[in-house]
Amino acid sequence: MKTARRKRSGQSAKVDDTSLTTFSSDLLTPEEERELLTSFWDCKSELVRVLLRHYPNELRAVRPPLEPWPMAQFIREHCTDARCDVIAVRRLRDRYVHYKHRLASANIRLAAHVAKRFRHHSLAYSDLLQEAVCGLMQAIDRFDVSHGTRLATYATWWIRQTLQIAVARQSHLVSLSPHHLQELGLLQQESEALAHGGKHLPSPQELASRTGSSLEHLTHLQTATRTPVSLNAVLDDDSDFKLTEAMPDTGTLVMQENNERQEALGFLMENLRPRERKVLDLRFGLTGNGTHSLRQIGHLLRISKERVRQIQNRALEKLKANAERVGWEPTLLLE
Repeated sequence: MKTARRKRSGQSAKVDDTSLTTFSSDLLTPEEERELLTSFWDCKSELVRVLLRHYPNELRAVRPPLEPWPMAQFIREHCTDARCDVIAVRRLRDRYVHYKHRLASANIRLAAHVAKRFRHHSLAYSDLLQEAVCGLMQAIDRFDVSHGTRLATYATWWIRQTLQIAVARQSHLVSLSPHHLQELGLLQQESEALAHGGKHLPSPQELASRTGSSLEHLTHLQTATRTPVSLNAVLDDDSDFKLTEAMPDTGTLVMQENNERQEALGFLMENLRPRERKVLDLRFGLTGNGTHSLRQIGHLLRISKERVRQIQNRALEKLKANAERVGWEPTLLLE
C-alpha cells in the first residue's frame, strides 16, 4: 500500500513539473486572466519573502516595497542560480517563470498586432516583434492586479512606447536615450505649434523659451538628429561631381605650409652666428632632435643657463628684424 501511494505521489509530482514547462498560446477569458494574475502576484510576493528569509544578511538592505515593478527588479537581480539551490526558492522561481510566460504567450498576438503598425519604419518586422515582446514583458512586471483593468489595455501602452523608442533610436545616427527622445518629441510639437500659429519658422531662442531648455542644450539635440550626408553623394543630378572632390586636401596643405616655413626659417638663420643657430636649434627642436631646457643647453655648450638665455633672446631679435625687413610674420616661424 505504501509503495503504491509513493508511486502515485511521484507520478503527480512529475505531472506538475511538466506543466511548468508547457506554455499555451490560447487566449484567456477575463476570469482566467484575473485568476492567473492573482496567482502571479501571490507567487511574486512569496518568492520575495522566501529570499529575504533565507538570505537576511545579504538582502536586508535592498528589501523592495510591495509594488509590482520594484519586486520584479528585486527578483531579476537577486534570484540567481546560486540562490536557487534552496528547494523552496527554486520551486517558487519555476512557478514565477511559468506564470509570467503563460501571461506573455496569451498576449503575444497583441504584441504582434501593435508591431504591425510600425512596419513602414526602417526596422525589420522580426526586430519590431522582438521589441514588442520586450514591452509586453515589462508591462507584465509592472501590472498591478488591484487596479481592476485588463492586462491587454495596460500592455498596449508599454508595447507602443517600446516600439516608438526603438524606431526613434534607429532613425538617428547618434544613439539617444529615451529621455532625449522625449525631449525631441516635445521640441517637434512646440515647433509645429509655433509654425502653425505664427505662420513662420520659430527661432532657436523661441523654442528654448517654450521648452524650458537652454539654447546650448537645444543646439546639441538638433545637431545629433541631423540627417547624415554621404561624402560620395553627387551635388547635382545632371553631373557626377561628388562632395569629396570639393573638399580640400588638408594634409597636403599642411605639409606645404611646413615646408615653406622651414625654407623661410633657414633663409633667415643664415644671418645668425653658428652659436646662435645652435642655441635656437636645441631650444626649439628645429632639426627634429627635440626641445631642450636652458640648463640642458648650457650643459652641452659648457656655458651658464643665463648665458644661454641671452644668446637665445639676441638670436630671436635678429630673426624678428630680418623677418620684418622682408615682410614676413616673425611669430609664425617658430610655431
